[in-house]
Amino acid sequence: MVNTNGCIWFSFISQSCRSNLVNIFYLHKDTKTCAEMHLDKHVVKMLIEYAQLMSTAHRVLDGVKYIGKSKTGRKVTRYLLENKNEEATVYKACHIHHPSAVWVRQSAYNYYWLYQMWHYLHEEFKLRYGKEHRSYTLLHELLRSPPKNAPLNIPFTQPTQAMPDDVKNEDSITAYRDYYIKYKKDFATWKTNIPEWYSKGINANI
Repeated sequence: MVNTNGCIWFSFISQSCRSNLVNIFYLHKDTKTCAEMHLDKHVVKMLIEYAQLMSTAHRVLDGVKYIGKSKTGRKVTRYLLENKNEEATVYKACHIHHPSAVWVRQSAYNYYWLYQMWHYLHEEFKLRYGKEHRSYTLLHELLRSPPKNAPLNIPFTQPTQAMPDDVKNEDSITAYRDYYIKYKKDFATWKTNIPEWYSKGINANI
């Protein structure tokens, strides 16, 4: 991680995937409230991962598929975007078959919900850390609109649950809150307000 000119950013110019663990922390249906409920570490980390998911949606839905090569010479599927600025800037497609990545591509409404939450997550980042995040400042204009080929005839659906089975629930909000309480408590901190449901869950020791 590099701190320069008041911005925190990661070495993402290579556009490679940063993590094998992909998720969308659906803690509240309202995008602003959902962002506010993200714990401190996720406020930093997920600004990049949500951008990866949206970048992947643009490449897979609007790009031209071709076979390229990785840095080690291995053949790898790539997606070329027609817009040269977009092609040079957004992340490479990754984890395209992961349930969270599939969910983002399922409809323009799913995509737009994630974009809005990502926007408010950046507001949270600025509030908690007093800086701007480079991934957002670079990509927010390019990712603002859903992919041209994102379906418009499919309504918003709750994000797919990517978590251990013992915290899954018919309601994804309940599932992600329980996931936080049971599996994220070792590093769950908030520089702002701790969500009430989290405090209650920890005290109940679910």
